[in-house]
Amino acid sequence: MSQTLNVAAIQMVSTPDVAENLATATALVTEAASAGAELVLLPEYFCLIGHHDHDKLRHAEAPGHGPIQATLSALARQHQLWLIGG
Repeated sequence: MSQTLNVAAIQMVSTPDVAENLATATALVTEAASAGAELVLLPEYFCLIGHHDHDKLRHAEAPGHGPIQATLSALARQHQLWLIGG
């Protein structure tokens, strides 16, 4: 007996604006879910491309808390899929 898993690997151009990147990721994950994806992979630094290394530290979230984690969790729940944010 063989099983299949529909996977979507998303590519996007991230910006220094976390809210903008989360909106883009939301639209792309929703599109992938509509196409039947059960596992969605977002690219490395999907949520932020900073101008400097310390830009990333400004947006660091404690485990289980923060807008990035909340968005990914809500999307996975809403679309009933596995979601990996790079």
